Amino acid sequence: MNVLVAVDLDPGSDKVLGFAAMLANETGGEVHAVHVISKLEKEDRGQTPGQSQYIDVMLEETKRGLEKSLRDLGVAQSSITAIALTGEPVDEIQRVATEDGVDVLVIGMRRRSRVGKFLLGSDLQELLLASDRPIVVVPMGAFD
Repeated sequence: MNVLVAVDLDPGSDKVLGFAAMLANETGGEVHAVHVISKLEKEDRGQTPGQSQYIDVMLEETKRGLEKSLRDLGVAQSSITAIALTGEPVDEIQRVATEDGVDVLVIGMRRRSRVGKFLLGSDLQELLLASDRPIVVVPMGAFD
């Protein structure tokens, strides 16, 4: 089973990567790890001279970090696709899932207040409503 795991690289992301790695290893599949920098975040970081190069470096370092984390979790290098990009997270996750032909999405979820959900929106909720693939939601504190 080919698994796409979307991570934001906050604390707890390693647990979500670990769950995706376990799922892929147990089914003989591949792991497609994706991190998306939103357009708004990219614009904020690109306001000063030289920041656009910084974003390119950050994307490359993120990609290498995802690959290393998955190798450390026992995923064979040949079974890893690490992707770091910019755009709207839900759109990019769905695009990569379609292009790479993944079978299931694995997404982390952290606890937020109702006000936080209302004010900030929820990429997870949007993805749950829009996806044509099964989604496994892993609570960030699930393995503490």
